[in-house]
Amino acid sequence: MTDVFISGDFIISPLGVGSELNFEQIKNGISGIKQHHNNFSQNPFFAGIISGELINLDDIKNAKYFTRLEQLIILSIQNLIQQNEIPLDEKTLIVLSTTKGNISHLQNPDSKFDKQRTYLTSLTSQIEHYFKLKNKILIVSNACISGSLAIEIARRQLQNDTYERAIVIGADEVSKFILSGFESFQAISDSICKPFDKDRNGINLGEAVAAVYLTKSAENSSVKILGSGTYNDANHISGPSRTAEGLYKSIQSAMNEAKLEKVDYISAHGTATIYNDEMEAIAFHRTNLSEIPTNSLKGYFGHTLGASGLLETILGIHSLKNNTLIPSFGFDKQGTTQSVNIIKKSEQKELKTFLKTASGFGGSNIATVFEKV
Repeated sequence: MTDVFISGDFIISPLGVGSELNFEQIKNGISGIKQHHNNFSQNPFFAGIISGELINLDDIKNAKYFTRLEQLIILSIQNLIQQNEIPLDEKTLIVLSTTKGNISHLQNPDSKFDKQRTYLTSLTSQIEHYFKLKNKILIVSNACISGSLAIEIARRQLQNDTYERAIVIGADEVSKFILSGFESFQAISDSICKPFDKDRNGINLGEAVAAVYLTKSAENSSVKILGSGTYNDANHISGPSRTAEGLYKSIQSAMNEAKLEKVDYISAHGTATIYNDEMEAIAFHRTNLSEIPTNSLKGYFGHTLGASGLLETILGIHSLKNNTLIPSFGFDKQGTTQSVNIIKKSEQKELKTFLKTASGFGGSNIATVFEKV
């Protein structure tokens, strides 16, 4: 089977522009989550929202013709291409992971864009036209595993020799629609979220655009995708399995393909809801990984939905490259029935491999193993 590597990456988040800057920010214990007062909700809420001051629209031709999300996607792709000299020919695949796309314009009376712009295919057609792409963008929208799943789908496309390289990008923004949905579940935290902590009481939403460059050869201190597994346990439309069946099987499959029994570090999904963190803890226990140093990055960025798998994979890669374990922001006391080795302080440690997990509505789960080359 053809080896596939992540050989480049780029992030735009509330903590800044560029992967290295974002990694330095979380290494220094800085969270991008703040309290906001706007028309998204009747009440103040905590979320990670990208400031307009971070975005230079001069870098986009005819920027006014694109939605805010499209602008962020264009900037991310442009930066990734420039940094890695990626050709946009017939052998380059682009995959977009998003759960909601331009949905913020659907009920926005001030929006100047047609309602049809909320279709995901309308969004991708704008990107295709802007970059004059030779291929249609492949859309992945499978709840909150979308980002990690998009990486695996791109890997499989490269392995079947249809393409030589791929750009995988995840993008979602905070909107009234999304916030009201999670409020209806009573799942929004009233402070910065606390994944795996005894006093956790819900998520913060966040927004980010994160992109990776996949190649068939190791370049620029690449990271190899060693294995992946994805299972849907169809437990419930929104609630995770109480036995962690889908994530347990996903981790088993990923570790078997990687031919590993242990990894050096786990980047968990860790949404800080009562049931998600409990489910993940059970999955780690069932796969004998409870003692592995583990963190959730949701306390730094919030839950960035379709971007989360990509965002957290990139930062996991930078942890490997810097041999640095990043603390799980907000964690104090063990809050799950099965103990998890949650990272409480930054630590320098030789790191070779890490496991990224993600779970989503409808019982979707994915696990991926990465190795520093």
